[in-house]
Amino acid sequence: MKSGLYWVPGSGKTSILNIISGIMLPDSGRVLKDGKDITYDKIEERRVGFVFQDLGLFYSMTVAENIAYGLKLKKKGINEINEKVKEISDFFGIRDQLLKYPSQLSGGERQLVALSRTLVNEPDLLLMDEPLSSLDSFLRGSIRWYIRDIPARFGVSVIYVTHDMADAEILGDSIAVLNEGTIIQDGPKADVLAGPRNSTVAKILGYNVFEVDGKKFAIRPENFVNGGDIRFKIIHAEKGFHNHYLIDTHMGRFYVISSKEIFEEDGLSLKNAIPLSD
Repeated sequence: MKSGLYWVPGSGKTSILNIISGIMLPDSGRVLKDGKDITYDKIEERRVGFVFQDLGLFYSMTVAENIAYGLKLKKKGINEINEKVKEISDFFGIRDQLLKYPSQLSGGERQLVALSRTLVNEPDLLLMDEPLSSLDSFLRGSIRWYIRDIPARFGVSVIYVTHDMADAEILGDSIAVLNEGTIIQDGPKADVLAGPRNSTVAKILGYNVFEVDGKKFAIRPENFVNGGDIRFKIIHAEKGFHNHYLIDTHMGRFYVISSKEIFEEDGLSLKNAIPLSD
């Protein structure tokens, strides 16, 4: 299975991952994995892999040595190590890079080395802390496909932390929204993305939030249409890149994505507004 943890800065996501992996101990509470209390288990006993945001590669080692590092610590035989390194480097398409050093690789290739180094140790839970944040949009898109295949290929569950909506939509099976150290909504991906519980969740997920007659609603940027259920008078419309608009109305400012050009005199209408609980 894959899970996404969608967060806002300062919400405590790094602390959560550090506690799950054993790098930190919690001030209170327990860490349960498959129903087993692992709160005080040693890191090497947890079978938890961690791909850090900065990757943590050893730049004085070759790619092959980086991937083999954990296996050598476990005192695996040289033949087994070589076989596992070749197998996983084939999967990630980096076998031709095994004798190079991380400084000689692209950002995307370094990311694949970090994934290889973690997965070659056969964890049953993989933690990923914004691993694609430093990559351009093309590389992010290509590496997402590798990440999507990891659970089925390696039989591992994944907790993927991101503040990128595209990552959450593409990679998550279930999503938990984290804010100020608290999970404020979680569930199947489709349910969370289509039904934010309150205005905090809605804003984190990229919805516009507005109020009508004392009741709050959320609306996706692409759900502004001609002939919708609710109509606003446009005070000012500013067009950005690729039909993205910032529109000021008497109900507030809205971020809108429209395939048709928006004119101030036409007004703004919307459909499928979601009522919120707050």
